[in-house]
Amino acid sequence: MPPAPEGSAPIAEDEVRSLARLANLDLPDAEIRRLTGDLGRILAYVRQLEELDVTGIEPTAHVELGRAPLRADEPHESLPHEIALREAPRTSMDGFAVPGFVEED
Repeated sequence: MPPAPEGSAPIAEDEVRSLARLANLDLPDAEIRRLTGDLGRILAYVRQLEELDVTGIEPTAHVELGRAPLRADEPHESLPHEIALREAPRTSMDGFAVPGFVEED
C-alpha cells in the first residue's frame, strides 16, 4: 500500500478505539496504534482513488465469470449411522445431542 500523501489527515486513535468498541473488540494500545497507521494509509489511498477521472466508465454491480459447473445430482449410499455419530461431541438416544432452543409450553 502506498504511503499517506503529504497533508492528509490520518485517522485519530480515538476514532480507531470507537470503531473497535462498535465491533466489540478489546484491543491493546499497541494494536490501536498499529491500526491507526494502517487505517490512515487505507483512507489516504481511498482519497487518491476518489481523485481519478472515471468519466465514461460504466459502473459494475458485480462480476460474473460464468456459471460454476455442478455435479450430477445422483443418489449415493448414506454414511453409516455409527460413523456419523462417532465424531459427535454429544449423542443422545442414538442421535446427535444439541442444546435446546425452543421452549415448550
